Amino acid sequence: QEFTTFKDGQTAMTVHVVQGERELVDDCRSLGRFTLRGIPPMVAGAAHIRVTYQVDADGLLSVTAMEKSTKVQASIQIKPSYGLTDEEVTAMIKASFDNAQDDMQARELAEQRVEADRVIESVIVALQQDGAELLTEAEFHHIENALKQLMDVKEGTDRHAIVQGIKALDVATQEFAARRMNKSINQALAGKSVSDIEQ
Repeated sequence: QEFTTFKDGQTAMTVHVVQGERELVDDCRSLGRFTLRGIPPMVAGAAHIRVTYQVDADGLLSVTAMEKSTKVQASIQIKPSYGLTDEEVTAMIKASFDNAQDDMQARELAEQRVEADRVIESVIVALQQDGAELLTEAEFHHIENALKQLMDVKEGTDRHAIVQGIKALDVATQEFAARRMNKSINQALAGKSVSDIEQ
């Protein structure tokens, strides 16, 4: 399974290993945690962390997380020191069926909140870096309003309202994003001749 970073410049990630059939970690049994350090600082979402799981013949679970570009990795071995009885396994499976719809909705809401947090964080950073330079006062306030609306709906339980809030903020920031891209291109090309660029 592949994961990525949440914040710009994030250099570590904690992996929580759980056992269970439910959609949310809180409803599963915690087996262990470990931290992958040494992730190269990148923009949020650029790093690729591959997490693999392997169980040997003795029931020893090995979980490894590896950042793909640097091959830096960390792992944990979990001994089968406590197993589940047949009754516990049956109860876990029954609970997963009984709660499947609620669990799925809770998971989708949690995922949308995480996406909203990611978008909010990136827009705030962009406004701090380039807002005063690239936006008029009216444009800045328009983006701020869309940002505030997303922050408000993110605290609620309406997943669709969060999706709409993300879309509204995306529309509000499109021109700003284009200006930031142009600024970056101009900075990258500053002082270079056409022949330098063609090479």
